[in-house]
Amino acid sequence: EGDWGLTLRPELLDRAARHFRTVRLPVRWSNHASADAQARIDEAFARRVDAAVDRLLAAGAWVILDLHHYMQLAGGGPLHPHEFSVDESVLEDRLVNLWRQVAARYHNRSPRLLFELLNEPPGGDGPGLGGERGNRLAARALAAVRESNPTGVVLVGPDDWNHPRGLARLQLPRDPNLIVSIHSYDPFDFTHQGVPWRQPPLPRGVGCCDDAQRRQVREALDTATAWSRAQGVPLHLGEFGAYREAPMPARAAYARLVREEAEARGIGWAWWEFASDFSPVWDSAKGRWVEPIRRALGVK
Repeated sequence: EGDWGLTLRPELLDRAARHFRTVRLPVRWSNHASADAQARIDEAFARRVDAAVDRLLAAGAWVILDLHHYMQLAGGGPLHPHEFSVDESVLEDRLVNLWRQVAARYHNRSPRLLFELLNEPPGGDGPGLGGERGNRLAARALAAVRESNPTGVVLVGPDDWNHPRGLARLQLPRDPNLIVSIHSYDPFDFTHQGVPWRQPPLPRGVGCCDDAQRRQVREALDTATAWSRAQGVPLHLGEFGAYREAPMPARAAYARLVREEAEARGIGWAWWEFASDFSPVWDSAKGRWVEPIRRALGVK
């Protein structure tokens, strides 16, 4: 909390719940737990999460509680600042035991509280929730959730950073209460122009959305929709957004395009993000909406 330029305050939670039916709450549980296989969660940190979850639920929102940025397990790059490393042999057990604790902690909450097993595992058959190893680990984590939470909805994402390309490798456990979470930042050279964590940075000044860019958006969602129909599992577009360095009119055009294309396919969505530093719809420092994005997302 605070690393992305934002500290959670009650009024932010209230505003998010008042204007959006669904709020996805990213939590780095892995960095607030013991370094051994048991991964005992720090109680003071857990109470902080409790306060956010309970306030959102009380306001009537659907809440997706997401295990976010477990970078050492996901294997998608170097550890983040302030992230501590653990012995490689306990990584998978830590994920399973984190979910065992989280599910037990929230077993009596509203059914509007959903669990998301892991954010954006990288592609292929490497570590994380991707490939054969990832499918096995997802099944273990889900089984840990089901010990105390037998019917709650759980979100599982494909590899390749949750992009629909990864769905071909995703093998779901048999469970009637699953949703598959996809992410789409197509076209990437537009949505990630100027991001400081990519070197060399992508050129700034790229617009949106021409015919080729629209085709990229639609093809990704069509891939996901075809998979969903074949598997009989619903989808959620858990992230889409365009970095703040992109031209504002183009960001708004992109937001409207992806929202409308998702809704046309019956896919619920969450914009990345509400009030932090990638592509906020609420300017926390100025206490006002980023109006072009608000209108493009249809926020009342």
